Amino acid sequence: MRALILNGAATLRDMAQTVESTLGAELIARGYVVTGHDLTTLEIPECKEDFGCWTVTPGVCVHPGPHRQITRDIIRADLVVWLTPVTFGGYSSALKRQLDHCIPLISPWFTTLHGETHHKPRYGCFPGILAVGLVERSEEGAVRVFERVVRRNVLTTYAPHFASPVLARGELPEIEARVAGWVDDLLASEPPPVRAERLDVRAREDLAVRPPRRALLLVGSPHGSASVSAAIATHLAGLLGERGLSVATERIPESTCSDPGLPGLAAAFEEADVVALATPLYVDSLPGMVTAALEAVARHRTAAPHPRPRFLAVVNCGFPEAVHNDTALAICRLFAEQANLDWIGGLGIGGGGMLAGRPLAEQGGRARAVTRALSLTADAIVAGRVVPHEARRIVETLGIPRWLYRFLGERGFRREARKHETLDRVGARPYAV
Repeated sequence: MRALILNGAATLRDMAQTVESTLGAELIARGYVVTGHDLTTLEIPECKEDFGCWTVTPGVCVHPGPHRQITRDIIRADLVVWLTPVTFGGYSSALKRQLDHCIPLISPWFTTLHGETHHKPRYGCFPGILAVGLVERSEEGAVRVFERVVRRNVLTTYAPHFASPVLARGELPEIEARVAGWVDDLLASEPPPVRAERLDVRAREDLAVRPPRRALLLVGSPHGSASVSAAIATHLAGLLGERGLSVATERIPESTCSDPGLPGLAAAFEEADVVALATPLYVDSLPGMVTAALEAVARHRTAAPHPRPRFLAVVNCGFPEAVHNDTALAICRLFAEQANLDWIGGLGIGGGGMLAGRPLAEQGGRARAVTRALSLTADAIVAGRVVPHEARRIVETLGIPRWLYRFLGERGFRREARKHETLDRVGARPYAV
């Protein structure tokens, strides 16, 4: 049996090293051959969201880098361990960058799990997942979100067994007993139910009415102006500008390249009264690059007192059901708390694939629910209020029937595969043993 440990702990390193050595010894004693990667030392590129791993080089990322070997090692393992600080309830950016590259391990074709749309598996079996979260002190809200993110990843990958323990520093003296219990729990586990109680992503209830003057729009997609996230941010920026606000826009991928360490992005928060993040959903949570940007902003804002702008997020996914976005919105909510921002709510948009390529205002009926929700949200922002419930409700309505969205999505993948002459290899399993 093979076990693979992926260490994504850029912080809490001492805890991660203790867990890794103790867990490694436990797994060896149980008959596993254990290998590992320290993700914090590797230059893992950001996922480009171009789906070339499905239609250009099926089953393999089109971009070179160490993530290819790690992805191969994942699918060839019997157990994979994700070791990470709990970051706003999710994974660290070091781990998330690699997990974003797990997309080649699933298929572009859709299926239904208990009423929800998911992708079919590419391989016969994914390894069991032991996701170990590390915290200085346990916080119930962050633990709940972490457990939910792991469960959603288990559904995405079809892992047969999983466990998602969270270890606080004060529990380190009990590490040997804890580790043995984690492995026992993992081996006794079954796949989680698809549907679960929804996470709380509501706005803070104690916020006073405070009309803003300046807004900052953040775009979290690497696709530039052609992305759905950019279209959402541009549309919302226009609505806010029409209502008298001064609006600035920052594209996180560009800021990351031109502003190492992101002090400029953190400073931009100081100039804004309200900040809105528009981002895609990657592997059930925020993209690794977006997570890294939020980590940098939080470090800056917790180092000294700062003004408290308001913060909201608009997350879009390629599935027709908006519920897939709940985990990312919950992560944004916890980021706001930890970065001393006032969370005013968020919008989760399903069916994002049909909104790409053109401004929302030019898309007619297919974007009507989104533009209406953004208009209500802009009205609320300008009035100094939180994202209204009606906007959240409207935006969760898909503009076309779900079956039609899935049909068009798969047709688009087939078209791309034909263009690259790979249609007969879309289901390839290049990492099969």
